Amino acid sequence: MSRKTGVKWKTEKCGRCGEQHLGYSGKINADGKEYVVCGKTGKPMMVNPFDFKIDDIAYITKWEKEMVE
Repeated sequence: MSRKTGVKWKTEKCGRCGEQHLGYSGKINADGKEYVVCGKTGKPMMVNPFDFKIDDIAYITKWEKEMVE
């Protein structure tokens, strides 16, 4: 089971679907790593490049924290 981090993430171009994503909620996986889920494919994506696994290399996406007012 994952839990939300309270951080919102955005990207100009998703490595999985190629679309822009805004306001995606960060979640923590069983390993304690933060990720978001692509809204089109439903696949999890790590937000920190240092947490990427081998499978993530093909779908590299630069995620940025959104400013919350």
